[in-house]
Amino acid sequence: MKYFFAIASLLVAMPALGQNYLGKDRRAETDCGGVVHGTVLAQDGKALSRVNLILEPVGDYDYVLPRARTDEHGQYRFSNVPCGTWSVFVDDKEAGYPHSSRLMNWYLYGSANSEVRITNENLDAQMDISAPPKPGILHVNLVNSETKAKIAKMEIRVRVTPKREAQFSCGESVTSCETDDFLVPPNRDVRLHITSKGFREWKESSGAGKLISVPAGNVLTIDAELEPIRN
Repeated sequence: MKYFFAIASLLVAMPALGQNYLGKDRRAETDCGGVVHGTVLAQDGKALSRVNLILEPVGDYDYVLPRARTDEHGQYRFSNVPCGTWSVFVDDKEAGYPHSSRLMNWYLYGSANSEVRITNENLDAQMDISAPPKPGILHVNLVNSETKAKIAKMEIRVRVTPKREAQFSCGESVTSCETDDFLVPPNRDVRLHITSKGFREWKESSGAGKLISVPAGNVLTIDAELEPIRN
């Protein structure tokens, strides 16, 4: 599934997430060997134990991201961190955070991320984190209004504000979107659009969009039918 975020009228493709190290050339330019560590707290203020985290730099990157896991006390540690400014995000589907990144965090919560900077003069950075509310999850069952056959490809657009929205595309490299869920900002009204190539937009979302709200950590399932476009 692909993600696109519109922020201040800019459409930005989200970089790929992964596990572990910087590219060889990039590491040679920014090598510091620093440490980023701290404690992750849940919404109730208790330690968030045994969850997966990612360490993401400020700015562009073209390498897989380092990962770590909190211990039973919610503590984490990233070692051998290159020079630069970094943020830490909970990225753990089982914990209710299926996809995380700087852009995803802005789309979901509209807030700035905590940051720390690693330099040769400052190799040890502590950053304690309060995990945000779990995002809402949207599941869409999409069918052809005439044949009732499932539609294999779809685009979901969620508008939070005029300057804050996301577009999700699925089904481009697989047979269907059945296993794809879409994240929405929790506990607030957003505008939803559902489209697919060769079909008219879903009637309920055409125009201003369908107003929906999903509580934190909950799943909203929508059954939608699209009308084929006749040439």
